[in-house]
Amino acid sequence: MTRDGVSPRPDPFGAGGGGGSLRKIELFLVVITIAGTIGVLTFAAGTFLEAAAEGIEPAAQSEDQGEPPPAIEPPPAEPQGAEEPEPEEPEPEEPEPEPEPLLCLGGRRPDGVRVKRPAVAIKVENAPVAWPVSGLEKAEIVYEELVEGGVTRFMVIYHCTDAPKVGPVRSARVVDPAIMKPYTRILGAAGANAIVQRALDKARVISINEVKAGSAMRRVYRPGLASEHTLYGSTKGLRKIGRQRFDKPPPQGVFSYGSLKFKGRKLRTVSMSFGDITQVVYRWSEGKWRRFEDGAPFLDGMGRQIAVDNVLIERHRINYSKGVVDVAGTPSTEIADTTGSGAAFLLRDHRLIRGKWVRKSVKKPATFKTLKGKEMVLHRGKTWVELLPTRKGQAKGSLSFSF
Repeated sequence: MTRDGVSPRPDPFGAGGGGGSLRKIELFLVVITIAGTIGVLTFAAGTFLEAAAEGIEPAAQSEDQGEPPPAIEPPPAEPQGAEEPEPEEPEPEEPEPEPEPLLCLGGRRPDGVRVKRPAVAIKVENAPVAWPVSGLEKAEIVYEELVEGGVTRFMVIYHCTDAPKVGPVRSARVVDPAIMKPYTRILGAAGANAIVQRALDKARVISINEVKAGSAMRRVYRPGLASEHTLYGSTKGLRKIGRQRFDKPPPQGVFSYGSLKFKGRKLRTVSMSFGDITQVVYRWSEGKWRRFEDGAPFLDGMGRQIAVDNVLIERHRINYSKGVVDVAGTPSTEIADTTGSGAAFLLRDHRLIRGKWVRKSVKKPATFKTLKGKEMVLHRGKTWVELLPTRKGQAKGSLSFSF
């Protein structure tokens, strides 16, 4: 005890009592704390050195290892009222152009008829003794050509049309292949002499005569007329025979059809002379060109006057044949300029259009141009083509107009 009578408090760090053990424990804790701090510092230094070696900046250590990583800020919102762009619609593809419709030889669209069928040509007489002729009113194209004796004959062509009775059918001529080949190779004729037959064979014309035709040709009794004026043909029957060897339709665009582009001069009448015997007139009346021959209306088998939409006149140099004659010894005729060019005249819609024909090959049809070089355009319908002699050949023809 002290002088004050109070017992002294034991010194924990003193040598006596338990003070020595407590001090040792405190020293041990201090040592552990220092060692832990040194370890943390050593780990941090190692991490820094590794990051520096790899070129990566080490992430800053959070003071509180338990805090979550910083939140990623969302992208800034678009301003209010902004419309989202609409997706672009693909441009519509242009439709492929529709193919041009196939047309009949006369420029009309077929009406329940196979436009891809072949055309048929028939040689028809035009002697006054044989009038009236039959079936020409149904034809799409009719050619008129000069033959022996100053008379003419017709090359009658049917494509989309048909006629049960066409005639009188007469014999073929040397020029016939040049006329018909642009359209067809099927020809109905009463026959041909040896020279003409060789020309037909060379041109690969399928010539169908009375013997080959069977029921496609027939004789029709005509009181007072010789037998050569009594043969008639059927277009359906002749086509059926001919298409066994030739089944191609006429090419498209042989003639150009459409509205009248060149007014031309208003015309009332055209007069043509094929020589001393055949005189032909066309007169505009009631929307058609009406045919007259030898001063009288030219009638079909039903007693109606022939009336057409177009008259196309080609002037040609025509000479007499040195090898082909008829039974009386009269020489036949030959067209000297089946190719080349010459004067041409188109009558349509009460108008006359002047121009020229041009033909480069007998395998191709002629083309027709106006005097200004534009294409002649025909009225859709029936066309009669007049192969009229010029004054330059042995056979002479003439042409005049009344306006």
